[in-house]
Amino acid sequence: MLISNDLPIEIPIIFLAFANDRVNNAHYLRNLSNEQRMIRNALSKAENDGLCQIVERSNASIDDILDVFQDKRYNGRIVIFHYGGHADEYRLLTESFSGKHAPAYREGLVDFFSRENGLKLIFLNACSTEQHALDLTKAGVPAVIGTSQAIDDEVATNLAVRFYNGISNGFSLESAWMDAEDHIKIKNGPFHFRDLYHKGKEYDERFP
Repeated sequence: MLISNDLPIEIPIIFLAFANDRVNNAHYLRNLSNEQRMIRNALSKAENDGLCQIVERSNASIDDILDVFQDKRYNGRIVIFHYGGHADEYRLLTESFSGKHAPAYREGLVDFFSRENGLKLIFLNACSTEQHALDLTKAGVPAVIGTSQAIDDEVATNLAVRFYNGISNGFSLESAWMDAEDHIKIKNGPFHFRDLYHKGKEYDERFP
């Protein structure tokens, strides 16, 4: 019998949470389920190689999200938190039991996430989360991806999938992000980013 004093290795966790609007058809994000599936597929190589564990929550409420962070199986092991869904500069619009929006306010989220010492990256793949990102980095989260304004649903999906494909293949956060940005520029043109924003919205040429 082999006896070892080595402690078990704690595999880092990538936590994917998605929230939609299942009541208002005009606000329903039709690409969100594809985003979840395609990100999972992009990360499957790293998970199969034992480099990470994927935890997912669909139709996520704020309680669903906090429950995962407080779960003793995952506590301290979540290194990336990805949120896909609706948001504005003040709130993430998570789901209620009925499928309506359930606001999760920025100030409370910043306080909560700032105490998660294992977090290396928060990816807020939703509209107008720039202020969230600024507050989170100011509070000590090492890296945050947010959006400066409204972003097209399909473009948001392609951006996230290309980013996580890079992560799964061992790229640094910076390299994975640069490749994801270039991927969108290649598909949508190098100078004008109209496809990054909802039709009818005002836009500028900053990359979100």
